[in-house]
Amino acid sequence: MKKLFFIMCMTLISTHSLAASKVMEGVVEKSEVITTQVGKNGRPVLGAAVGVGVGSAFGSGSGKDAAKIVGGLIGARKAAKKKKKTLYGWRYIVKANDELHVIDTWCAAPNEQCTGIIKGKEVYVINGNEVSEK
Repeated sequence: MKKLFFIMCMTLISTHSLAASKVMEGVVEKSEVITTQVGKNGRPVLGAAVGVGVGSAFGSGSGKDAAKIVGGLIGARKAAKKKKKTLYGWRYIVKANDELHVIDTWCAAPNEQCTGIIKGKEVYVINGNEVSEK
């Protein structure tokens, strides 16, 4: 049993070492700002309809009507708050090993711009999808 456990541990360790990072040195040939939209636009009418449906589960008589109205208002308000967010990033064209590599990187937070790496800077290309300054 101990031998089996030892063999399994050694297999996991050796498999992990095979998945090492590939790093190349290169130079930024071009860098440009890129953007994309993520998320959904809010739909207040749909939110109001859902709110009315939920509100109808509460109360009776005029209390039920009040619950529907309040539910509709809350649903519309929540749906209206949902907005698309803009993600900013950088597209780099890096020359490494006599080849051009196109690498897109994104800023950490939506609706926030981040600094990039300028043309001519020496960089490391990590696993073909990440850029780091030297």
